[in-house]
Amino acid sequence: MIAIDQLLVDHFHAIRLDRDDELLITIMEDPFVPPDETIFGVYCIYRKSILELLQGRIFNIDSYDFQKASAKDKFLTAEDVEGVLDMATFVVIASEDKAYMSHYFIGGDTEKLNSILNVCFGHPNLLADQASKRSIKRFEQDVLIVEKMRCMKFLRNE
Repeated sequence: MIAIDQLLVDHFHAIRLDRDDELLITIMEDPFVPPDETIFGVYCIYRKSILELLQGRIFNIDSYDFQKASAKDKFLTAEDVEGVLDMATFVVIASEDKAYMSHYFIGGDTEKLNSILNVCFGHPNLLADQASKRSIKRFEQDVLIVEKMRCMKFLRNE
């Protein structure tokens, strides 16, 4: 869980938020948010360069477009989050055992973040039936997406 926290905070410059913050009421009431007792952390990803990377508008973190957009980004604190609510992506990470991620919720348009978090889950270890073949194929596709984004190094360092 600490590795995922570091990924979000250190590499994606997400802000850790208090899950009971009044600003998050509508997000936390979404039926797909994990149960409250399992929530490990709530994060806000707000930097334009990171959001464009996670939305696929910027190809990878080594690109000129990413470097240019990143140089223009402003850093915010938890107190400043209200000003970016409309454009930010919120991530809720859950753990049933406080050691491993058991579920996550993404509030926002960031398909590539879904791939990154799926890779954090690890390779599916299921029986060789049709469901597991789909799971393995999806995992392999997610790995390719994360590699193309040049974000695999973040996962290896954690």
